Amino acid sequence: MKKIIALMLTVSFVGCLSAQKTTTISTTYIDSSGKTVTKTVTTVAMKDSLHRANADESNRHHKKSIEFGFKNKDKSAYFGINPGFGFGWNRFIDNGSIGVTKNNSNLTLDKGPEFIFTVLKGYVDIAPHHSLRISTSLGFDWNTYHFERNITLKKGQDSLSYTIDDSRHFTKNLLRSTYLFMPLTLNIRPVKKSDFTIAAGVEGGVLLGAKTKQKSEEDGKVKVHGTFNLNPVRYGLFLGLEYQEIGLYAKYYLSDVFANGEGPKDFKTVSIGLSVGLF
Repeated sequence: MKKIIALMLTVSFVGCLSAQKTTTISTTYIDSSGKTVTKTVTTVAMKDSLHRANADESNRHHKKSIEFGFKNKDKSAYFGINPGFGFGWNRFIDNGSIGVTKNNSNLTLDKGPEFIFTVLKGYVDIAPHHSLRISTSLGFDWNTYHFERNITLKKGQDSLSYTIDDSRHFTKNLLRSTYLFMPLTLNIRPVKKSDFTIAAGVEGGVLLGAKTKQKSEEDGKVKVHGTFNLNPVRYGLFLGLEYQEIGLYAKYYLSDVFANGEGPKDFKTVSIGLSVGLF
């Protein structure tokens, strides 16, 4: 009866060579006669197959998490649902200087957060390999202005009006606007086969509404909805840098914060922030 005295199994992998990847499996054992027997099996994977596998893995890595829309066959054009987000900080620019002048000191801001949410996105490539494209989106932009002074804005007035009550201490005193906006940008990928993108263009928006929110020990929470003489239509410039959907953005509005003839003249907004899939 045949008896196996010992059995040893060795598996070794040989690294990828210039044109192929080789895997060698060797099995060594001693049969009943005392003779050492070795069996070797070698498999070869061509380099092109590895490249295809790496490319597939890269495509999976860069696939967007949420995207529903229409693309043409070569994926050079798209329109559909593709959410994007922006978290920023806005400040007033009064007559070309960041901050407010003495004449508008009552509008001095304590802080000014901004939140952006885009729903629809579309683009058309105008150069190979997505290196140059025209892009647009549609979404909402919430600008919040926290005032330092104890001012109370009045709604329904012919021009910007407010009262000052230093006898009350507001722990929260803000004006928040909501705009439906649409940017139009030229997106450039200066580095071949890279996800680094530079976006520059214009943006327009329509006022959907606004509200003031105050909180004090005397009156508790008070919310008032209105337009507060804000500009019904605004437009400005947009600049962004992005890598794999994470980016930075900056916006400068050429239009005034308040409607023409209803508020300070040459009184604008600038904002900067972080973005996720915004452009």
